[in-house]
Amino acid sequence: LQVSWYRVTCGSCETRWPDPPEKMSGMQAVWPSGTECIAKYNFHGTAEQDLPFSKGDVLTIVAVTKDPNWYKAKNKVGREGIIPANYVQKREGVKAGIKLSLMPWFHGKITREQAERLLYPPETGLFLVRESTNYPGDYTLCVSCEGKVEHYRIIYSSSKLSIDEEVYFENLMQLVEHYTTDADGLCTRLIKPKVMEGTVAAQDEFSRSGWALNMKDLKLLQIIGKGEFG
Repeated sequence: LQVSWYRVTCGSCETRWPDPPEKMSGMQAVWPSGTECIAKYNFHGTAEQDLPFSKGDVLTIVAVTKDPNWYKAKNKVGREGIIPANYVQKREGVKAGIKLSLMPWFHGKITREQAERLLYPPETGLFLVRESTNYPGDYTLCVSCEGKVEHYRIIYSSSKLSIDEEVYFENLMQLVEHYTTDADGLCTRLIKPKVMEGTVAAQDEFSRSGWALNMKDLKLLQIIGKGEFG
């Protein structure tokens, strides 16, 4: 990929701007610290303070710079540096309010081949969700069906998620729940999640945090009332 760099001046201000493979449309809103982004292209950097990254990498915004075309960000190993705003996209919609690490069917950034190995031996309805390697920011639903694995791209559009661009969901949990009850165009409905090794179940997480009570620890002392409540 050949990247053209532009030096733009406006009065006494001057900035550098890498030309992306695809032109941006419209003005981009400012992202606050903590915003997660997905790299749309490879970026090697040209200055010492730049943070190089590869297409598909997840980056976290650390701070807004004086130049709105650039952000200070960090990668997954904690290295910080400056990144061009037009080389990344906000990772919204794909997370949408749920902690994916608690979802047993979510396997993160794995390849198509790795997913197919995980779904072997074949078992119709066995499924997992992974990050898309071909479309950074999107996800892929992988489903075992009649001896082979089907891969369905989960598209992020208009702040929602969809497979067929007809039915839309707020987050991945809603999408998985929907296709668990109805195939709705898939080769089969989702029957059994392929659990990722080391996944922390939501119930276990709540218990460790002190938010979930063990029913064995409860003791009935006195009935203080009865009736209909609603």
